[in-house]
Amino acid sequence: MNRHRRPPPAGPAGGDAAPGDNTAAFLAVRPRLLAIAHRMLGTMSDAEDVVQDAFLRFHTAGVAADNPEAWLVTVTSRLAIDRLRAARRERAAYDGPWLPEPWTGPDEGDVFARDLPYAVLVLMERLGPVERCAFVLRELLDMPYARLAEVLGRSETACRQIVARARRRLGAGPLATADEAIARRERHGKLMEDFRLALAAGDAERLIGLLASDAVIATDGGGKVRAARNIVRGAERIVRLVLGVARKLGRRRIERPARFSGEAGFVTYEDGRPVRIVMAASDGGRITTVYFVLNPDKLARIPAAG
Repeated sequence: MNRHRRPPPAGPAGGDAAPGDNTAAFLAVRPRLLAIAHRMLGTMSDAEDVVQDAFLRFHTAGVAADNPEAWLVTVTSRLAIDRLRAARRERAAYDGPWLPEPWTGPDEGDVFARDLPYAVLVLMERLGPVERCAFVLRELLDMPYARLAEVLGRSETACRQIVARARRRLGAGPLATADEAIARRERHGKLMEDFRLALAAGDAERLIGLLASDAVIATDGGGKVRAARNIVRGAERIVRLVLGVARKLGRRRIERPARFSGEAGFVTYEDGRPVRIVMAASDGGRITTVYFVLNPDKLARIPAAG
């Protein structure tokens, strides 16, 4: 049982704000709220629901517009924690591996100075809801511990411990600097483009060379489309799997490069309809994990091929 009772949503004191002012203030910060909620929840639909709920509370409360972002970030974070607790129970019964939905929201250039690689979003499923919230707010917003304590209703010392524990569970230190992240994304982007081209060409030898020998592949179909229910291990087994699927689709299949949260991936289309998003983790030299997102619910925001 959580012995730390969370206080009611905190926000700037003041009189009632005009509805129009509330709406404009909310819209100004909505992209950031969506991005925070997505990183916590892993799906766009859950993120949108949480942010809409936060807006309704914001509008109803008549919060003064001195610092609406602080109020909205607090409420969005707390609502996301509650939603994640329920989602974790649902995901325990998920059919096969559960993968986060890659971010398809607004351009993030003005949202975060840095972002989490897709592989880290996958690993974040190891974290409890409060750990995940603390990690996202600290790492992506660089939120001071004093402010994080207000959001979580914990002491600063407790928040430092929560973030440190989250980093240990993820097997990660602090996120890369902006320059390091750019260099990593460039290397990763080249690997993904090479993988896409080799897959399109059916070049088994080249594909094996791009994969670490102990690489794995996870496919998320959600029980709605055919997908491997277990993790497939080993470069040669992965290549047999992906080339087998490619042969079945034949000329109806095309792959197009795409970026999600600024990270390279690609989308596979069948007769112009998106049927999977392909993302990966790499060690800088070879691909260590391939992620196939096949669940149609997680492809709904991908436009058809023109």
